[in-house]
Amino acid sequence: MARIAKADVNRALDHVAKQLKVAGGEDGRISRSDVKKALPTLTTAEKKLADIFFKFVDHRDFKAGATVTAKDINKAVAYAKQSLIAKYDLNTNGLSKAEISEMSLTGQRAVDLAKALKAAGVAAGAD
Repeated sequence: MARIAKADVNRALDHVAKQLKVAGGEDGRISRSDVKKALPTLTTAEKKLADIFFKFVDHRDFKAGATVTAKDINKAVAYAKQSLIAKYDLNTNGLSKAEISEMSLTGQRAVDLAKALKAAGVAAGAD
């Protein structure tokens, strides 16, 4: 298996973050029901990452009565890029199969989406 660039995986995270924000609508809040309604409209790889990433954000910023906002999504993406993706590329030459196997499920789903987007020919920033 060829290595996959961290930049591609980071774009996949950005792509899903954008999808989650769109699902939230105009009120600036992303609810579980918003995400549940949006999931069927996504591709399989998008759906898997969006579902697990939203749960990650929701759990990460949990406070009684709190809501998930675009700001929460942005903070979680920045954290994920550093802690769930970059820290596994130890030699900074892209993520190998062995490095990917060490990642969390969220990181692995981001890699899956990055591969799917690349295979579909989605260019950087095209979403």
